[in-house]
Amino acid sequence: MIRIDFSGVPTEDLSRSKEVEAAFDGFTREGYVILDNIVPQDTIRSLHEEFLERYEDQIRDMETPQSLEVGARRFMIPLHFSGGLGAEQVYANPYVIALVRMILDDEAIIDAFGAILSLSGAEEQHIHHDGPILFNSAISRLLPAYAMTFALPLVEMNEISGTTALWPGSHRRGEHEGAEPERPTIPLGSGMMWDFRTYHSGMANRSGQVRPMVYATYARRWYQDPVNFRKETLPRLVFEPGFLGSLPENLRKLFAHVRSAG
Repeated sequence: MIRIDFSGVPTEDLSRSKEVEAAFDGFTREGYVILDNIVPQDTIRSLHEEFLERYEDQIRDMETPQSLEVGARRFMIPLHFSGGLGAEQVYANPYVIALVRMILDDEAIIDAFGAILSLSGAEEQHIHHDGPILFNSAISRLLPAYAMTFALPLVEMNEISGTTALWPGSHRRGEHEGAEPERPTIPLGSGMMWDFRTYHSGMANRSGQVRPMVYATYARRWYQDPVNFRKETLPRLVFEPGFLGSLPENLRKLFAHVRSAG
């Protein structure tokens, strides 16, 4: 299992960090990596409370104009870039961004930002990858990553609440049959990243509560997720007034596609 512990790792000059380099090597080879201790656990608990209060009306077993059903009792919703959930340590966590820019490039963007809600009783999700294969399957397996998903759970992901099963190396093989998946426990404060080509599946939620998982899609600047945003009422990114104008210099590239478009 590819997991890197970032406890005590300084955020200065992460491009030279041995932990980021190890995460890059694991991600490139296996198509995923688990990033331990990238956000304080108390912060995650606060974010969980904020989520339950602010997005209460989205926690329902039905698709709405601003949600997408992605499995039985499983939904994708957009999150606003505001409050604690819209803070830099969530959408632009320094460890995550250092890795994103190493895997993609310095011009990498945020294509989508939201949450996946696995309601109590959610069934095991179908096995899938997050985006279509570019060109043809043989060529695609040889290409560098073009997009990735970052997931930050707001409750521990385990065998009761459910986790995300990942098929190591499937981004290169182009299939998952005949291989055993990893089913990692993801404690509070840890996250996971996987290549858009990596096969994965959300596990069943056997707990008595909703399991919210914040996600961000990072991509090369020319790529846009063509699968999950076919509904015109489902936004990829939701900004509060003044958000883009207040971005610090080092994060403006993440939204360069939005700024140039608007």
